[in-house]
Amino acid sequence: MAQTIGYNINYTRAYTEVNCLLNYLPQSYIDKLPKKLIQLIQNQSSKQYNIDIDTNKSLLDQNFSKETRDLIAVLKYNYWSTEEEKKHLEEIFYNNENKYQEELREKYNLDNLFKEKKEEAVIENTNLPIEIKKETFFKKLISFIKGLFNKTN
Repeated sequence: MAQTIGYNINYTRAYTEVNCLLNYLPQSYIDKLPKKLIQLIQNQSSKQYNIDIDTNKSLLDQNFSKETRDLIAVLKYNYWSTEEEKKHLEEIFYNNENKYQEELREKYNLDNLFKEKKEEAVIENTNLPIEIKKETFFKKLISFIKGLFNKTN
């Protein structure tokens, strides 16, 4: 339940930020959006959340949440991009997804997980074994006889 509340708060903030941003965009951009989508954005926006948009900064320099950036990316791709721009965005999305999947493969690769544990085991066992020399029966006998001669002297 708590995760759902956090999810709703994040997206309420995102819709509010996008709604505010729409007020600063040229009408030609607004006209490209479906009316139902604009209504959805307005209905999901919060009236209590205040947003400061600095018109002197670019979109990338604004202090938008990740969810807001995601919504803007979807709007850009679906409604404001030319076919050429869509192809370029698809390449970016594809490359980002590949990088993400590669990071997951490296992070959760079973070989790497076991390799790290083996390295830890080797590091932990740095005590070298002490070589214990066992005397053979013959050496014990000679030592015993020498001991007898030393006692008699």
